[in-house]
Amino acid sequence: MKNILVPTDFSSHAMAAFETAVSLSRRTGAQVYLYHVIEVPEVAEMHELMAWRESGGEGSMESADGMLRQLVMNEAYHDIRPVYSIDYGTPHKCISAKAAGEGFDLVVIGSHGMSRIDKIIFGSTTEKVIRNTLCPVLTINNTISCFQPSTIVFCAGIAAEQACGLETVKSISLLYNAVIHIVKVSTPEHFETTRQSRMAMKTFAETNKLAEYTLNHYNDRSVEEGLKHFAEDINADMLCMPTHGSSGIRHLFRKSVTGSVTGQIAIPVLTCRIPGT
Repeated sequence: MKNILVPTDFSSHAMAAFETAVSLSRRTGAQVYLYHVIEVPEVAEMHELMAWRESGGEGSMESADGMLRQLVMNEAYHDIRPVYSIDYGTPHKCISAKAAGEGFDLVVIGSHGMSRIDKIIFGSTTEKVIRNTLCPVLTINNTISCFQPSTIVFCAGIAAEQACGLETVKSISLLYNAVIHIVKVSTPEHFETTRQSRMAMKTFAETNKLAEYTLNHYNDRSVEEGLKHFAEDINADMLCMPTHGSSGIRHLFRKSVTGSVTGQIAIPVLTCRIPGT
């Protein structure tokens, strides 16, 4: 891990994302890049541009530059020497383009801490970054005081999804001496026996030379509820799962036809876009 991108809007959740990146930087030596995007209207009409100017849009650059400069010059971060840049545009598009164009290994982003998964990611900048960014994205869902994962949940998938994000998870687990808890959630619609699940997960773990891990088969009404409940049961510090570029993580997190309410996942979530989607 050499380069970490941290989009920021100067909120408390963005600051928590920055602190997480700082923790990773101190263990890996990675360069931390703070990035602020000043949003401007896309294909704007003249009246929209005038309204944007009147709202102080053009003066935002000076204000953002001052805040970022103050942050990177803070003595608390002198050992990692973070750098920053500012752009005008659509935030999620600029973030994804920068991550791809400059070869970042990881994006660490705050979610603004809404309580329900559908509010955290559906339609938000964070969801769009997850959906459109090729490198792994670590979403900080709460204003955590310290990123120190010792218990990581890895959502087992199938085929191309199976190892998505694994290298990043392995790296983080080694940095923090964390145990990876591989879990396959079985639902009424997609049932799999415990024997089948454990054999597949064991082969997966051995093939990928995992060191500290456990194998877990979990039954629940839906994948999202299963992941939430399993993470709560083992008091997990981080969750990792694959994502489809075409639909964000809606293939895992979607409202059921019975109208059941998805639970909260307050811990950091690492998503990795499945290649080719």
